Amino acid sequence: MTAAEAKFYRDGYVHRTVLFDGLQSAKAEHGGSLNFSAYRQGRDRQYLGVNGKNYYAKPWGNDSSNIQAVINGPAYWKRVYYRENIAARFAREDAEAAERKARAEEAEAMATGTSVRRSQSDSALQKVANPEMVKDAYAHIKENMKPFVEKQGKPRIRAIGPGERLTFFNTLQNKYHMKAGGKNLSWDVSKQTHRSTKNELNWILSNYFRTDSQAILNGAGSDDA
Repeated sequence: MTAAEAKFYRDGYVHRTVLFDGLQSAKAEHGGSLNFSAYRQGRDRQYLGVNGKNYYAKPWGNDSSNIQAVINGPAYWKRVYYRENIAARFAREDAEAAERKARAEEAEAMATGTSVRRSQSDSALQKVANPEMVKDAYAHIKENMKPFVEKQGKPRIRAIGPGERLTFFNTLQNKYHMKAGGKNLSWDVSKQTHRSTKNELNWILSNYFRTDSQAILNGAGSDDA
């Protein structure tokens, strides 16, 4: 194996590990309603406009959010919903930095046998905002968008009862219904003799293996969920 190949596999392992850890954290925060793609974009420093400690409030690098906002509005606003509270993150980082500085001063004082100037350390810590108290500027928008984010684009599967399996008639029941001329038109379909196509079966089975399967099986994509 060449050095380039070794680096390729090593970097791939790192990316997979970071992605897996991110998925576990996202699921712990949002549960089965998670849209992981939107979550990743909403937490990526590049998309947020964060470069180191500099907050540009606009994307940098190779970003497509402006195009996405025009041609794929739903995906863009889902990204906004999962957007991190940047002010809280900076406050948290400042608090951690101030605490490290205070510990370093105490360690230096113990090593040299001098007294710690508590007023200096205490004043530095007092100036740092409490991360838990920093308001999210997008909080009101996120609250209003939650039903849209959790339902839009998800399969419209009615809530499945205990022991019930997915079938054509609880997943694709609307396929033989349509609205035309203000009327709901439907075909008289025989449930006993109906046979699904291969593509239909593949789609039905795929709902068992989604990252948000539990939300789907609970009817998260349906209007009456």
